[in-house]
Amino acid sequence: MAIYDLFAPYYDAVTGDSSTETAFIDSIIKHAHPQPVTLLEVACGTGGITASLAGKYQVAGLDISPEMLAVARKKLPAGIPLHLADMSSFDLNAKFDVVICIYHGINHLLSFSGWKGFFDCAYRHLNDGGVLCFDIFTLADLRTIASMPDTVEQFGENYLRIGVRESAEAVFDWNIELELRENGRRELLTEVIRTASFPPEKIREELSERFVNVEIIESDGGINESGNRIWFVCAKPR
Repeated sequence: MAIYDLFAPYYDAVTGDSSTETAFIDSIIKHAHPQPVTLLEVACGTGGITASLAGKYQVAGLDISPEMLAVARKKLPAGIPLHLADMSSFDLNAKFDVVICIYHGINHLLSFSGWKGFFDCAYRHLNDGGVLCFDIFTLADLRTIASMPDTVEQFGENYLRIGVRESAEAVFDWNIELELRENGRRELLTEVIRTASFPPEKIREELSERFVNVEIIESDGGINESGNRIWFVCAKPR
């Protein structure tokens, strides 16, 4: 079973509105590309961002979880391509003006060779002059989260508990418990999702071997909606 498959039906209920995220991403894209038309979202999950951008671009989505893609399919207009694939080794036989990966999706790749695989895939799937945009959890972010008490969030009668711990050098386990309550019945779903990160300068150096105009952008809305988020934006040479 792919990660997030168990939680796909409940994912949107606990992640909230994506309009602010969408507006920020759109502004980054428009700043980096004069006339973008086609866009691929990698690790698109339930398609919230993809759906929000569908009125602005010809969009497509890619994710490793079939259940997440099934949720995305229900909210997206008919005909929008959704691809079941690994973000570090996909081949869609198509090219785009923009490739994005949002909500720290790249952190799910636990080795730097996986990150390099994603950069290679993005490069191959971009038109000349096309833009790659993604955000990350830094190691400092993840260690700060791991030092915090478990978080508990209620949605309806249900509860989501998340505890993060460092399990190996630069690798972090997200221990997730979803307690579902309905008609007096209780069901507990559990999963461990692993993430990793690498130094921003190492990431920038690797991107610079493929792309030009590599930028690191900081935005508000980091850990617990405070601090900074780190974004990378770069372009395929024309």
